Amino acid sequence: MAEKGPGSTGRSSNKRLARAKIKTTENGIKSSKGRKDTAAQELSRAEEKAARKKKITAIAVGIFAVVMALSMMLPSLTYIFGNKADQQQEQQEQTKKDESETSEEEEETQEEQTATGIDAVDKNYKAVIDPLESKLEKNPEDLATLLSLGNDYMAWASEASSYATDEAGQTHVSDLFNKAIDYYDRYLALNDSAVVKANKAMCLMYNGDTDGALAALQALTKESPDYGPAWANIGLIYEYQGDQDKAKEAYQKAIEADPDDEYGAKSYANRRLAAIAASAGEGLTDEAADSTSGSSASSTGAQALEDALGSNL
Repeated sequence: MAEKGPGSTGRSSNKRLARAKIKTTENGIKSSKGRKDTAAQELSRAEEKAARKKKITAIAVGIFAVVMALSMMLPSLTYIFGNKADQQQEQQEQTKKDESETSEEEEETQEEQTATGIDAVDKNYKAVIDPLESKLEKNPEDLATLLSLGNDYMAWASEASSYATDEAGQTHVSDLFNKAIDYYDRYLALNDSAVVKANKAMCLMYNGDTDGALAALQALTKESPDYGPAWANIGLIYEYQGDQDKAKEAYQKAIEADPDDEYGAKSYANRRLAAIAASAGEGLTDEAADSTSGSSASSTGAQALEDALGSNL
């Protein structure tokens, strides 16, 4: 076997060393490349995470902005929707009010249309009398108002008596006559008047006090013998009582006391004399016939009583 020289051993070592360096270098290259890939991957994941975080932040900011915007709009929305609800409620209440008022108006109209008899009479006269009584409160000694109230209550009672078909109605009529008498008394306490005395006497007659009415009228004829209506009313009371002779006598005195028919007593007395003659089958005098066909005048209080008691005469 050939021996190797000193140089050969060195060269072999150098070759082995060179191969080891190359191998080491290759390993190093491979290792460096692996680290670079890992770094790239980590960088990519970091970027994705950052991008994802940025996206989430953007979404959160957007949601926050929307919430803030809605919060700022909430008072306005509440006002708008609240006003709308209030308006709807007001409209409903107004509709109910209008319907209620319409219903009340219809009921009042219906009541006015159906009001008849004594209720209608009361309503008409109260509209006249209430203002007069208010006026009298301010001046209790107002003669004109006292006289008007006495006459109006007398007329009210006379008209209401036509509809007083029950006890309550009759009591109401009696109260009205008493009111008239009260106002006449208040007037007479301040001023003497034959007319007022005659009217008061006829209120007594209407109210069932025939004797009191006759006594008052007889007293009046003594005070004022030329006051024809007093005689005419006396004749009416006697006729109502069925004493036709005394009635005719009183009617004749009424004609004599009022020859010019100033008070309407003459024409009224002639009509009653004609009625008495007709019921007895007697002929009429020319004057009585003319009075019956031509004259429509009436004495104070007498005509009203004749109308009310006509069915009994």
